[in-house]
Amino acid sequence: MLKCKKLPITTIFVVFATIIYSTFISYSLTGNFIGKISILDLEKYGGLTPDKLYEFEYWRLLVSQLIHVKQLHMIYNVLSFSVLGILLEKHLGSKFLFVLWFTSGALGTLYSTNFVTPPWNLGTGASQAVLGVSSFALLLIIIKQHTSGILKFAVVFSILPAMVLDIIYAHYPKPGHVLAICIGLIMSLFFYRKNKSYFDNVTI
Repeated sequence: MLKCKKLPITTIFVVFATIIYSTFISYSLTGNFIGKISILDLEKYGGLTPDKLYEFEYWRLLVSQLIHVKQLHMIYNVLSFSVLGILLEKHLGSKFLFVLWFTSGALGTLYSTNFVTPPWNLGTGASQAVLGVSSFALLLIIIKQHTSGILKFAVVFSILPAMVLDIIYAHYPKPGHVLAICIGLIMSLFFYRKNKSYFDNVTI
């Protein structure tokens, strides 16, 4: 049986860490809390590349998901994760939600660096992690007959704009986004099957 905590610890941590660190960097580099940053300037603040992992800078797997080139994009990611986290964390537990967020985000971000020419191949942003977490909500909508309207809205709000922007600017879904969704679905399916009896008896 899952233990449901009232306080969404992971959601609170991720949201505040993202807002504080991303806006701090924005202000440090541009003098504006919602400024636009050159991605090259984010390398020293946690931008992720395979070369940095070869140098044992594993902290970038976490920190890269907190920093953003565009702070309006950061706000969108934070809003998306906030809704998903509030809906899901009490059912998934804080530990699994963090593992799902970190794993799908880190691997999706790292994978995305293979499709950009150096030195602009810095992996940053929370989009991959948000898409990974939204995969669990998507799985519930597909498997369960009854899910709340707000959960369906959260999935559409999290996934659709990201995919539309990918098509507009890249003309195809970005590989890092696709991988994050796939990783999220695989992790979510294993978790769901392990706790099927619980999810069969709750409405989310």
